[in-house]
Amino acid sequence: MKDILTTAKAAEILGVSIRTAQLWVESGQLPSWKTPGGHRRIPRQAVMDLVEHNTPEQYLPLSARAIILAGEGRAPDWRTHGLKGSGLLLDVTEDALDARKWLSFTCPMLVLIENAASGNNRKLLAELQADQRFRQTIIISSVENTENTETAVKPIGHDRLQLPLYSDVAATSAAILKHLTASAKKRAAPTGYPLPWNERVRLEAVRQSGLVGSGPEASFDNLVNLAAFATRSPVAMFTLVTQTEQWFKSRTGFEGASTPREWAFCNKTLYENDLTVIEDLTKDPHFSTNPALSEPFGFRFYAGAPVRDPLGFALGSVCVIDKIPRSLSQPERDALSTTADAASNLIRLRALEREIERHREI
Repeated sequence: MKDILTTAKAAEILGVSIRTAQLWVESGQLPSWKTPGGHRRIPRQAVMDLVEHNTPEQYLPLSARAIILAGEGRAPDWRTHGLKGSGLLLDVTEDALDARKWLSFTCPMLVLIENAASGNNRKLLAELQADQRFRQTIIISSVENTENTETAVKPIGHDRLQLPLYSDVAATSAAILKHLTASAKKRAAPTGYPLPWNERVRLEAVRQSGLVGSGPEASFDNLVNLAAFATRSPVAMFTLVTQTEQWFKSRTGFEGASTPREWAFCNKTLYENDLTVIEDLTKDPHFSTNPALSEPFGFRFYAGAPVRDPLGFALGSVCVIDKIPRSLSQPERDALSTTADAASNLIRLRALEREIERHREI
């Protein structure tokens, strides 16, 4: 048992608080598992690796999150509008202390600080800009600009941006996304389907998952069968979306092992980064000429929910397909989302098992 540590002992060795160690465990930074009694246990080697390579990036790998420190009264609007098309999961608060807490255990791809010229918000911005842990994070500050409220996002340093404090959250979100997607398009070849802004990093997450090309697994098959049953759908799949193809880790009601990426209805799920329902594919301009709508497939309906890796990157989806236009009831939507979450948890478990095995071999 000397190779196994409690959370408290791991925190002591790392020189951090027990709460910080717990946050690292919860976010996947430290591999762990639960005993039958519900207690967390951590491999000693994982802790010693952090001690030996005591660099901030070892503690905080880049995650598929955006932290929004919203202006007073603006958090609800941010939760509504979000950053659609970014591929990021949003954590929204109006309290700088909350934002600081989240930043202590995750390294997000993006941070937005509104009212950045005042009080605790200004202090947090200065800390972030000086902290090397966040050198890969895009940090956006929003300040009042009464002279020219039409000014777009303005670079003020490497991955450091500034924009006016728009009165409308939707306008703020649109301005940020316009800048991000314009930058991303300069690095990517054009496609016939929308790409999330974080596509380059997402593809690396797919590669690192090791799932593409792996053998059948009953646990994923069971989830796909459950999705088909719960939504009364003849076709269901767990897809992994690479740069060139949509590969099926598990499927029922469909014979092929993959399709070209251009055919993938899941492209829209990746872009929306949420449960996506297309009741009639022939009426969606992105898919009206898709070969999968023709025989021998004849698909008309699609619904998919993202499947994520431990850092929140969408690897693909659990999706269901039908040959007739239709809708999903709220219980069916909930069932599909829950099934995708279960697949994500399986992926997290496999990542943990690989990490534990790696430490045993060292």
